[in-house]
Amino acid sequence: MWIRFIPVVFFSMTALSLVAFQSIEIVHAFIDFISSKSNIK
Repeated sequence: MWIRFIPVVFFSMTALSLVAFQSIEIVHAFIDFISSKSNIK
């Protein structure tokens, strides 16, 4: 049971960290886009 459970937890944590990092990068790019758009006006 535990031998099968450990890799599943490891891969799910890796996937969650990648999704969190990607969403943070998307938010940063969106903020940069809005700030550069407001600087032009």
